[in-house]
Amino acid sequence: MSNSAWRWAALTGGALAACFSNGMTGTAWGAWLAPALLLAFVMTTRVWIGVLVMAGVWSVAGYVMFRGALPVPEAEYIALSVVGGLVSTVPYALHRLAAPQLDRLSGTLVFPAVATALTYIAALGAPFGTWGNEAYTQLNVGPLAQLASVLGIWGITFLIAWCASIFAAMLTSPAPSPVLAPVLFAICLIGVLGYGLVRQQMSFEDSPKVRVAALSNPADVADKFFEGCNDRADFGCRSLKARGRWGKLFERSRKAAGEGAKIIVWYESAAQYDKPIEEEFIAEAKAFAKENGVYLIVGAAVAPHDPEAPLENKAMAFTPESALAFTYHKAKPVPGEPIRAGDGVIPALDTPYGRVGAMICFDADFPELSRQAAARGIDVLAVPSNDWPEITPLHGEMVRFRAIESGFSVVRATSNGQSIITDPIGRALKRVNSFENRG
Repeated sequence: MSNSAWRWAALTGGALAACFSNGMTGTAWGAWLAPALLLAFVMTTRVWIGVLVMAGVWSVAGYVMFRGALPVPEAEYIALSVVGGLVSTVPYALHRLAAPQLDRLSGTLVFPAVATALTYIAALGAPFGTWGNEAYTQLNVGPLAQLASVLGIWGITFLIAWCASIFAAMLTSPAPSPVLAPVLFAICLIGVLGYGLVRQQMSFEDSPKVRVAALSNPADVADKFFEGCNDRADFGCRSLKARGRWGKLFERSRKAAGEGAKIIVWYESAAQYDKPIEEEFIAEAKAFAKENGVYLIVGAAVAPHDPEAPLENKAMAFTPESALAFTYHKAKPVPGEPIRAGDGVIPALDTPYGRVGAMICFDADFPELSRQAAARGIDVLAVPSNDWPEITPLHGEMVRFRAIESGFSVVRATSNGQSIITDPIGRALKRVNSFENRG
C-alpha cells in the first residue's frame, strides 16, 4: 500500500472508530483505536490540512456520540458539537507542531499531556464536568479502571493518549522506530493492570454491613406533582397532589424497611411540593424514619412563592431519632436547570453503618465534590438522580468511578434512568433500569 493510500486508510478507520470512542456509543476499543489512527494521519499530513480534517472528524463524531445527551435545540447541539470538535483538535495540532522538535521519548508525551490537561481543566471549569472523558469507556476493563484510585480518571486518559502517540511514532517515524517509549509504556501498563487485579481482590468482610434501598420512580407517580391542577395559585389542588405523591413514596419505603433496609434513598425531586407545606412533609418524614428505625435520604423539589424564583433541588436526611440531620442543595445545576445552586459542601452524618453523605445527580460528574466527600470520611454516598432515555445507562455507570476514586460505596437512586449500588472499588452490586423495570 502506498504512503498516500495508507494515510487515508488510517483516517477512514480512525474517523469510524471516533464515532465509537466516547459518549453513548463509546466502546473500550474505540477509545484506544481512534486517537492512534488519527494521530498517525495528522503526523504525515500538512499541519493545516490535518487540523482542518481533525476538526471535521471530531465535530461529526461528537454529534454522533452525544446525540440526545443534551436536551437542546438541534442548531444549538450542532454548534456545541463543532465547539467540541475544535477543542478535541488542540492536542493533535500541538503534537504535530511540537513532537518533531523533541527527542523520541519526550515527543511521545506531548499528545497525552495536552489531552489530559484539557480534560482536567474541563472537569474543573466547564459546565459539563467530566462528560466526554474517554476513561468512562474503560469502566468494564476492571483492572485498568482501578488506576482511578491513584490518579483519578485522568491517569486512564493519559495512558490511552500515550499509547496513541507511541503507535503513531512507530508507524510514521522516518528513522528506526523508537524503543524506549514503548518499553516504558509496556512497563507502566503491566504495573497498572497488576495493581488493578490486586485491588479487585479487596475484601470488605471487616466493614460494617447494612441493607440499603434505592427508590426509582413508580409507574403510578407522575413526573410533576401538579399535573391535573390548572392554576399555580390553586394550592388546594397542588397540595392534594403533593401529599398523594409522597404518600406513595412513603408506602414503598415502608415496604423496603420491612424487608430489612436501614438506609433508604429517594430519587432526585421525588418529593415535590409548594413551600407552604414543607414543614408538613418534614414532620411526616421524621415520623416515618423514627417509626421504621431507618435513615431516610429524600430528594425533594420545592416550588417557592414567587413563580419567577428558582426551585430548590435538595436532599434531606432524616434519622431514627426523628431528626432532620442535614439539607444539601444541588451544587452543579445542569446548564439551563432553573434551580438555586448550593454551596457544594458535602454533608456528613454518622450512623452505626458508617458515615453517610449526599450529593445530587449532576454533582457526581465533578470529582472535586467526591474528593471532598472522601476527605470528610464518607463511607456511603447517596446520590438522588434523574436521567432520560438517551443517557441511560451511561450516566448511572459513571458514578462507579466516583466510588473507585474515593473508596466509598455509592447508592444512586434514579428516576427515568439507571439506579445503581456499588462497593468502594466500583463493583455494581445492584442495577435497576427504570425503563425496563418500573413498578
